[in-house]
Amino acid sequence: MSSRGYGDNATGEDASLGKRLSEAVAASAQGGDASNQDALSRDGLTLLGALKVAYGEPTFQGSIRKLRADVADELKFLTGLGPLAAAVQAPVFERFGLPRGQRGVILMKLAIRQISTWNPDVKNLAGDLREMLCLPREEEDITSTIRKAEDGLMELEKQISKAPLDVRGPLAEALLLPYKASPLEIAKAVPRLHQRAEELAEHHLARGRESIVGEGKLLPSEEAHGASDEQLKSKLLDLFERYLQKMLSRVITPLDTFTKPPEAFGCSWARQLVSHRAVTELWGPRIARQIPGEDWLGLGVGVTVLDKTVDKDLVATARLELAALEEAGQVTPSKDPCNVGARSVWLHFESPEETLQAPPALRSLCQQLLGLPDALLRAAAACSPNEAVAAPRLRVHPHIMAATYRRGAEYHCHKDSYSGTDNQRMVTVLLYLNDDWRPGDGGELRVYGDRLDEEAAQAPEGLRKEAASMPDMDRFVDIAPLSGRIVMFRSRDVWHAVREPREQRWAMTLWVMAD
Repeated sequence: MSSRGYGDNATGEDASLGKRLSEAVAASAQGGDASNQDALSRDGLTLLGALKVAYGEPTFQGSIRKLRADVADELKFLTGLGPLAAAVQAPVFERFGLPRGQRGVILMKLAIRQISTWNPDVKNLAGDLREMLCLPREEEDITSTIRKAEDGLMELEKQISKAPLDVRGPLAEALLLPYKASPLEIAKAVPRLHQRAEELAEHHLARGRESIVGEGKLLPSEEAHGASDEQLKSKLLDLFERYLQKMLSRVITPLDTFTKPPEAFGCSWARQLVSHRAVTELWGPRIARQIPGEDWLGLGVGVTVLDKTVDKDLVATARLELAALEEAGQVTPSKDPCNVGARSVWLHFESPEETLQAPPALRSLCQQLLGLPDALLRAAAACSPNEAVAAPRLRVHPHIMAATYRRGAEYHCHKDSYSGTDNQRMVTVLLYLNDDWRPGDGGELRVYGDRLDEEAAQAPEGLRKEAASMPDMDRFVDIAPLSGRIVMFRSRDVWHAVREPREQRWAMTLWVMAD
C-alpha cells in the first residue's frame, strides 16, 4: 500500500492526536487491549505521513546523508542525528499535540510499535521513515531487540570506559551516582537521563522564579515572560535534557576523534602576534590589575586583547564576502533564545576541499586564526615555572563561525562552556571586522566579574560545580569591537554578553577545545 497522502488530512486543529496516542500507550502498559484499532491506525498513518513530508525536505535529507557519509561510528552518527531530527520533528509534534523533545519521540515510538502489531501499513511506513534517516528498518522480533539492547549496553560501557575520570565523573554525579562510578554503572543509568532532567526541573522550579529567570540564570527574562509554572517546567526540562545529552556526548566522543593537534595549523603570523603577556593574562594567576585603557584586566577573569592584528584591506574584502554570503541566504538566524536576533554562517576547514570552498579573504583570516592555538602553547611553554602559566592540552576543531548583529539583536549573559561538562570549549577567540566603529555604535563584548552565589551551593549534586560561580551583574567591562581587534578568553570561566548594536556588527569566532 502506498504511503502517499497519509498526512494530507492532518490539520493544525487536530492537536488531540498526541493525547489519543498517549492514552493508548498507557492502556497497553496496564495490560489493556486497544478497542479502537481503526482510529489509532488512522492516527498513526497521519502522524507518520506528516513526518515523511518533513523528512523529505531536500536540505534536511542532504544534511542526514552527509552525516552518514562522514561518520562511520554508529554511536557518533546517532549522536549527530538526534539534534537534526529533533529540529524537523518539533513543528510536527506541536501540530499534533505531542510532547516536545525526547518525551515526544519516546511516545511516538511506543505508540507506532503498538499499532504496527496489527497494521502492516503503519509498520511499513515506519520502516520507510527510518530509511529516510539512514537507519535500518526496525522490524526485528523481541528476541533480537533484547539482544541488541544488551549489545548496546556493552558498547556504551566500552565507550564510557575510554573517557578519563574527570570527564565521566560529572556525568555520573548528574545521574546521582558516585563521582568514581564504574563505566558499567554509568551505562546502566543513561536511560534515566529524561527522569533526571525532570527531577532537576522540579527542583529548580521549587526554588522560585527569581532563582531561575534573569540575566546569568537558567532562563532569560524574555523567554520566561508570562509563562505559567507548567510552561516554565517544560522549558527547564528541555534545558536539562539538552545539558545532560551534551554531557553524555562529551563522554562517549573522545576529543581526539574530531579535532586536530594545534601544530597542524601553526603559522608565523600567529607566532609573532602572541606574546608572553597574552598567555600570562589568559592562563596566569587570576589577579585583578588596574592598567589604564585595559579595564578588563581589573576583573581578573582570564581575558587578553590584541589590537591591529590583521590587514585593513583584507578585513574590508572579508566583509564584502560575508555580505555576499548573507545575500545568498547562507547567513542564518540563531535558534538560541539567549542569542536574540543574531545571524551566522560556519566556515569549515576539515579537508583541503572544504578549505577551498571558503571565499579567499575569509579563508586567509580563518587560516590565521587557526594558527593561534599553536602560538599560545609555544608562548606558554617559554614562560618560567615561577610565572605559574598553566596552559591546557589544546586541540583544534577546524570550524569558524562568522556572526552578525544588527539593531535589536543581542546575546544575553552566558558562558561558552559550563566547567567543560557540556562541551569541550576551553578558549574563545574573537576577531572583529567592524570598520570605523565609534563610541555609541554599540555591539560591545560585555565581560562580567565573578561572584559566589549562595543559592548555587544548594544545587543538586552533579551540577553544583557548574552553578557555583555566577556573574556579578554590577561589575563588568565593555570591550569595543574595533576592526582587527582579537579578544581571547577562557570559555569555561568568563561570563559575557553582546550589547545591542546601532550599526551592523561582524565577528569571527574560533572555539579551541581541550579535555
